[in-house]
Amino acid sequence: MILRRSRGCLAIDLGSRQITVAAIENDGPRARVLTLEREPLEPGVIVAGDVMDYHFVVQSLRGLRERLGLKGRVAVTSVSGRNVIVKRVKMDRMREQEARQVIRWEAEQHVPFDMDNVSLDFEILDPDGDGLQMEVLIVAAKKELVETRIRLFEESGFRTGVIDIDAFAVQTAFEHNYENAGSGVYCLVNVGYEVTNISLVEDGRPILTRDTSDGKRQFVEALVVALGVTSEEAEDLLHGGHELYPEARQALDAAMATIVMPVERARSFLSTSEEDRELAEIVLSGEGAGIPGLRSALNDKLQVPVNYLDPLRALEKGAGVMASAIEPSERATLAVPIGLGLRGDS
Repeated sequence: MILRRSRGCLAIDLGSRQITVAAIENDGPRARVLTLEREPLEPGVIVAGDVMDYHFVVQSLRGLRERLGLKGRVAVTSVSGRNVIVKRVKMDRMREQEARQVIRWEAEQHVPFDMDNVSLDFEILDPDGDGLQMEVLIVAAKKELVETRIRLFEESGFRTGVIDIDAFAVQTAFEHNYENAGSGVYCLVNVGYEVTNISLVEDGRPILTRDTSDGKRQFVEALVVALGVTSEEAEDLLHGGHELYPEARQALDAAMATIVMPVERARSFLSTSEEDRELAEIVLSGEGAGIPGLRSALNDKLQVPVNYLDPLRALEKGAGVMASAIEPSERATLAVPIGLGLRGDS
């Protein structure tokens, strides 16, 4: 489940407003995107990662499977939100087999869920260390969330290979596309429509991973309330390339804080840790990455370079890639499906 690699696979990202399918081949000198398609969803079908209209999603997945010729394929997907917890903890050093025997007891100390209703995974981050303690990454997701995803994919005609975490998929996309990603400290901020994934990564290892229940939707609603516009008009104002008038910018100030403050708190984690570490860069992705003023707000508040993630930067693009994905403004929205496709099915 955690940070695994293979030669590429079929990734299916269930977002709040669309399903994205990415088929990636990764057994040559460069990974190649063979298929990249999206299927729009009606509002309320998936809310903050929870499937509210099960039948609609099944029908949408079946339609994509038939249209793209994906019968019998093993699919990789991911989850995030309030029903997922990621914790980096220290444990007495032991072999992985021994750790597997005690990890549930250790997780009870850190996971605020009923352990009888949790799917659990872990990874030893320093398996070759020689200290008395080791760093372990624990991932816990509510069983209902995981079982619903598996059942949903099975009924749609897919087999589920891996259920991963959105933040880890973004990290995979970042590391695959940027030569410097394996060294230094980065804050990866994936702004979805209803959930934002924030991950601090040091030398290729996650040191802090959090999801917040805020995203682009807060910006849309702020404009609707303050300006009396429709949701569609608010969306158009937020789409890249528009110069916002003063009333619109003022309306976005409170919503801006819902993204900036959690990133600031994540950065402060570095100063409270045992080692003195500097944040090298903030990397934006997701549907809300291009919200006007967000990049400058983060830069002004944290005084750290802020850039957009291009998950297609180092990949070859096949004929089956939708034309809109080639546009730079659209690429940051593809971090999760591309990262999942690069991660693989084993």
